[in-house]
Amino acid sequence: MLKVRIISAAVGLPIVIGAILLGTSAVGILIIFASVIAGVEIAQMSTPRVGNINIFTAVIPFGMAIAGILIGLGSSDWWLLVLVFGAAGITALTFESMRITQSRTALIAIFIAGYFGVLLAHGAPLRAIDDTYDWLLTAILVTFATDTLSYFFGTWLGTHRLLPLISPAKTWEGALAGIVGGTGAGAGLTILLGLPVETSEGALIGLVTSMAAVLGDLIESGFKRLSRVKESGTIIPGHGGVLDRIDSLAPSLAVVYWMAIWLTP
Repeated sequence: MLKVRIISAAVGLPIVIGAILLGTSAVGILIIFASVIAGVEIAQMSTPRVGNINIFTAVIPFGMAIAGILIGLGSSDWWLLVLVFGAAGITALTFESMRITQSRTALIAIFIAGYFGVLLAHGAPLRAIDDTYDWLLTAILVTFATDTLSYFFGTWLGTHRLLPLISPAKTWEGALAGIVGGTGAGAGLTILLGLPVETSEGALIGLVTSMAAVLGDLIESGFKRLSRVKESGTIIPGHGGVLDRIDSLAPSLAVVYWMAIWLTP
């Protein structure tokens, strides 16, 4: 399994790195491609319980990613989209408080699709800031540090379950280690990449980004548990589906984008 994971990473990483180096348009194309696959995965996971909404659900991330990229590159009216899908999420979670029904599952599937589409779309305007890849690279590396440390510390030292009903394998020890590591990564990258913020502000970016990464992972884990699947797909051998790879990255992209806008002139 480890060999398969390494081979998949060796194939996928050059594509991601190439898109980042080529610029905003290439990143936007990659995001749209990923959003389409993620939408199909969400649709497939929800199909056993929901039925005919699967095609509709699969289209949502695609449309939201395109709209998000265009809006993000042209203006800052993002919150309209965020409010719409936030309201959809609240509706889904309160539709029936105790029992999982087809209606609730359908609403949650639609919310998850829009949620990842909107957040993932921040990658393109993030790459466009100052026409440099520094901020985008920061989001990716802080997320990587958070995920990696969460996994290893949770495996080695984890004894207290974080949210066992959503993700039995995740622990408080792992989550806290990931957040601490992400905070340190934010501070370190500020110095290494010469980001136009103070080191303390870089640490703050790392802190909030790592917390968002943990939350994104939990949200996808909850949907997979609701759908009774272990992985979102099989398109990436050894790693699962696209959604399994972007669950923590998508909210990280949004957090770093808005904090970069907030903290820089």
